[in-house]
Amino acid sequence: MNLIFSIIYAPFVFMLLKYYDVKMVSMIIFSISIVWFFILKDKKDISVLFPLFYAAIAMFAFFSQAFLVLKTIPLFIALFFSGVILVSYFQKKSMILDFAQKMTKNPIGEEEKEYIHQSSIFWFFVSLINVCIHFSFYMSTNLDFWLFYSSVGWYFLFIFAGIFQFLHRRFVFLRRENA
Repeated sequence: MNLIFSIIYAPFVFMLLKYYDVKMVSMIIFSISIVWFFILKDKKDISVLFPLFYAAIAMFAFFSQAFLVLKTIPLFIALFFSGVILVSYFQKKSMILDFAQKMTKNPIGEEEKEYIHQSSIFWFFVSLINVCIHFSFYMSTNLDFWLFYSSVGWYFLFIFAGIFQFLHRRFVFLRRENA
């Protein structure tokens, strides 16, 4: 649900603002976020924080009556994601390793675990680039760029980085490990 909401958020807000003022759009986002929270409330992972974050931003936008507040959500999520990756690296509880372990049926060896942990730095810089792009589109007056990048554009950045990571693992790490 988090993925779906992140994809539709920017176009949804953009569409709603054509018909309603910022206060009404904020109330709609707040209401959807509360329903979303109650759907996720029994989960024991970080995903339960996302609807609360959307609700808090919607409240702030309601009281400030500023579209720019609603426009910040994708930027703040990108910042949050970058922070989580960096913290997971320093705590040696790599978020990337957790993801890799869920995606594979084979056990991951110690050397590969270390490689994946070290690749968290790569993913941190990719997410930092994402933050910079989000920020530039946030500051831009062209809503089309913000709309595209905030909904689907950033996925292309991460897909490209994922392909690069896959190729590096395959042609550099695994060759070195097998040599």
